[in-house]
Formats: sequence, C-alpha cells, structure tokens
Amino acid sequence: MPYWVSIAGLSLLALMWLRTLISLLRDEDLPAEWTLNEDTPPDPVDGLYPSLSVIIPARNEEDNIESCVRSAMNLDWPGALEVVVLDDRSTDGTGSVLAALETEFPELKVIQGRDPTDGWLGKPHALHIAQAAATGEWLWFVDADVVLNPQGARRLIGRTVLQDAEMSSALGRLDTVSFWERVIQTRLGALIAGGNPLVEVNDAEHERALANGQCLLFRRDAYDRLGGHEAIKGSVLDDVDFAKRAKAEGVSYRLFYGPGVFSCRMYRGLNEIWHGWSKNLFPALDYSLIATAIITALLFAGTVLPFVLLAKNAWLHATGTAVAPAILWLEVFICALIFIVDAVGHKVRGYRWGLFWTFPIGMMAIIILFWNSAIRITTGAGAVWKGRVVEQGRPRKTDDLENSG
Repeated sequence: MPYWVSIAGLSLLALMWLRTLISLLRDEDLPAEWTLNEDTPPDPVDGLYPSLSVIIPARNEEDNIESCVRSAMNLDWPGALEVVVLDDRSTDGTGSVLAALETEFPELKVIQGRDPTDGWLGKPHALHIAQAAATGEWLWFVDADVVLNPQGARRLIGRTVLQDAEMSSALGRLDTVSFWERVIQTRLGALIAGGNPLVEVNDAEHERALANGQCLLFRRDAYDRLGGHEAIKGSVLDDVDFAKRAKAEGVSYRLFYGPGVFSCRMYRGLNEIWHGWSKNLFPALDYSLIATAIITALLFAGTVLPFVLLAKNAWLHATGTAVAPAILWLEVFICALIFIVDAVGHKVRGYRWGLFWTFPIGMMAIIILFWNSAIRITTGAGAVWKGRVVEQGRPRKTDDLENSG
C-alpha cells in the first residue's frame, strides 16, 4: 500500500509541474488585455489627456529617490503632469537629494511629513498628506524604489481608461542584483502572482483581490469615493485593502502585469528581504496561524519535499539499501522538471535563469520567512521597517481606533 500511495502522490506532483510548464510556455497566466510589456504600444486616450499627479512617499530613501523622481519628471505624458514627493521624516540624506532635485526641477513639489496621529500607520499617513497637495485628475502613487518607464503612464492610464476602470495597479519588473534577491525575490513574486490569477483578480464578481502598493493609480473622484487613505489608515497591506474596498464599493479596477510600466529593486540584500517580508506575509494571510501552517505545508510538499526524498533515496541506494526503481526515477523526473520550470519561468519573464539549482533553497527561505512573520507578530515583537515598528498584530476595527484615547 505505501508503494502505490507513493507512486500516486509522486505522479500527481509530476502532473502539476507539467501543467505549470505548459502554462508558462503558452503564457496562459498573462492574457494580452492585462499585459503591458515594454513593447506594448500605449492605448490612445479620447479627447484631451487628463492631468496626472505622481505621488511618491520617501523615508530614508537616499539610494533610490533620485532615480525615482527623475523617471517621474521625464514621463512622456501629453497632459499636465506634476510630481509630489513627501519626505517622511527621513534621517539619512534623502532631504539633501530632494533639495538638489528641487533646484534642478522648480516645478517639483516636496512636502515635509509629520508624525502620524492615533490610528494611522506611517505610509498611509504620509500618502494622505501628500495627496492633499496634488491637483491631478488622476493620482498615481508610486514607491520611492520604483523607476517609471517613460511610456509607463501612457500604457497604464491608456489601458485603464480603455477598460472603463477607475483604479488600477501593476506588477512591474523586479530588479534583482544580489544573490539572495535572485534566489528569493523572483520566486516569491511568482508565488504571489500564481496564487492570484489575473482572470480572477480582474473579475468584479470574484472575491480575490490584489493590488501592488508600488504602483496604485486612481481617478481622483474614485479615490475620494473609496475614502482615500483615511479608510485604510491602520493597514500594513494598504494596496490589497484598497483592492478589496474597490470590489466591495463597486469601483471598477484592474491589475496588470506591467514590466513596461515600471521596474523596482524592492529590497537590497538579505537583511532588507528579511525585514520587508516579515511585515507583509502574516497580514497577507489575515493573521491566521492555521492559514500559515496550511500554506507552508503545501509549499514544502510541492517544492522542497521532492528534493528531500530524492536525496534520502539516492543515499539509501548508494549505500546498498533497496529502493523501488519506479519511485527513485519519479523523484529524479520531478526534481528535473522543477528545475526546468524554474529556468523557463525566469527566461520567459526576462530574468536570469542560471540559478535554477537554488530553487529548493529559495523556497525553504520563503517558508522560513512566512513563519518569522507569523512568530514576530503573534508574540508582539513586531516587524521593523525603516526604523519603525510597523506591524505588531491584527489591527483593531476602525471604530475602535477612532474611539481610542
């Protein structure tokens, strides 16, 4: 019985990975209507191009802010364009960089942040202040580590308007430089995207909701109808909560795969990866230890366990212990198939594919990240980012926050 159970389980796993490979080769997960590549021509906008405000929050971003601001100032946008940057009480050289940019670009608006009031987290509060100074018909919130494609605004707004949406977001190109960025970041990005198919996210009747805080676009009146950042003032996942509110309130929104909209080096090295994802992963699972256990168990079974089993059985075979040939060869096939899927996935998405052999290392690191996030938040240790504790546990309801103190 265990023999046939093993054969059945391994065969099912092999079929799942084969299906993934076929889907990748056919681009089934990226329908053309929701894909904005670097060679995608911008969709025309009827009549006059609307005014656009690009809003950038910056806290201790001296390494990123100049390239971000320059890319925003140099957008090929035919309508009125303004760039608003909020320096959120930075303690590094961000302020000096912005001062130099103000000299070069007199039209650049730089605003100084202030301490959040009760119930507010830092980033939503910063964006709430910044948007009050923006005058555009469209508001485009982008993170300070983003570099906008010169045609990015035309691609994103043009496609958003074409599809009669009032809010949109995009999954841009991840720039990865260091070893651990390449081992973890692209695979975690693929995991998130794979778990949130565009066909479901963009279905107004489907409960699945996802947006990317690196790139959030709103028509101004839609942003106001959703309650702005005040409506999600205590949220670590403000992007996802905006998407959920949009579906609940009947505001049409779209999520695009958009490497032709922007690129982003999200985290620099293992330390930032560790702290950055520790603040996001447990809230993304609704602060549920049960969900964390289920997700990580499935991840381990589907991505790491085949390599563990192959290593164990190869060792037994090498030391003279009998191992069923069918099981051993199935394990070899699955592990080889996983490496092929990983390499092909990186290649077709424009990433380096040569580190395919690090796949089990990357997935094990992701599993550990899930549990680090869960443990830090549930124990009250909190997740720290940019020198602030940004997540200590499930937020209270908005009414409680408003009535506290």
